[in-house]
Amino acid sequence: MARVLLVGKGPPELGGIPSFVQTLLDSDLRRTHDVTFLNLAHGGPPQGGRASLDNVRRTLSDMAALWRAAADQDVVHLHSALAPGVTLVRAGLLALTARARRCGVVVHVHGGLGVLWLTGRRRRLLARAALAPAHRVLVVSAQLGERLASVLGEQAVCLVDNGVDTARFAAQGGTHEGGAHDPPRALYVGVLTARKGVLDLLVASRLLTERGLAHEFWLAGGTPGEGSDAATPVLEAVRAAGARLLGQQLPERMPSLYREADVFCLPSWWEGMPLSILEAMASGLPVVASDVGDIGRVVRTGITGTLVPPRDPTALADALEPLLRDAGRRQELGRAGRDLVVRSFSSSATVRALDRVYSELGARTA
Repeated sequence: MARVLLVGKGPPELGGIPSFVQTLLDSDLRRTHDVTFLNLAHGGPPQGGRASLDNVRRTLSDMAALWRAAADQDVVHLHSALAPGVTLVRAGLLALTARARRCGVVVHVHGGLGVLWLTGRRRRLLARAALAPAHRVLVVSAQLGERLASVLGEQAVCLVDNGVDTARFAAQGGTHEGGAHDPPRALYVGVLTARKGVLDLLVASRLLTERGLAHEFWLAGGTPGEGSDAATPVLEAVRAAGARLLGQQLPERMPSLYREADVFCLPSWWEGMPLSILEAMASGLPVVASDVGDIGRVVRTGITGTLVPPRDPTALADALEPLLRDAGRRQELGRAGRDLVVRSFSSSATVRALDRVYSELGARTA
């Protein structure tokens, strides 16, 4: 049994990394390892990876907190988006702090920005230096894994697929109640920013209305990491379009929210392997999403949903229209999607992969 310290952002922050960490804390990992959590969430407005004095202070404070918390640990498991550069440097400093405590160091890279950001000689050198203290670099997408392996070497990088609690997100009665809503509802879950394709989604909604298709768009999410300035134009557009803005939702609300929708849509400009898509599929929803990152591994056109090019509202409308019109088709794709997630993207599979990493590094540092 290894003593493992998870390090990342938790409550009151919401989103991909806090959700992932909470899934681990609620999992069977605690049966095989002594797992504790260092919550690095700070109050105040999001800093969004900016080079600011506040971010410097936060990083120094977090390094001190990690130094204290890691004193009696075997493995430190850091969670980071890794990009842009300020975020990468911060992750590297935290990894160095854990390594100085003679812990096994795991850096777990979430999100898909790293694939776009990690270009050019200077950035690659920065990534190599920042991640040098890590014994293992875990990624949630194969694309990012290939990019990082070209910088760090294949032995240093490992793909660990995101997973969700498929029992928690199971549709009532075992299948999603497709066709229960009139008009049909499309659901978006994510931060409210243009890079998530929210503005594209609103244009697609207008096109569907012009085609005579009555429907509802529900949007659940809050302020993005880059701050309120990025959310303002999106909020204004949402209100002007008449879409239903639900705000940021607590984790315990999410299973019932998916059950209240008919189609899930995530038209992001970039992603890794989004937990929201896996949750929606586990809930029995068909998915329309951008063909970016590793989304194509789970959203398979004509089988579990439809892939569309990013930043293409017309293609988005074309993909949504037949699903919103045909409840039977929604149920067919939704069942296939849930079967796929249960088979290959459950939290149990993620836990098994991490158990092997912890055991290996715990034995090395014992």
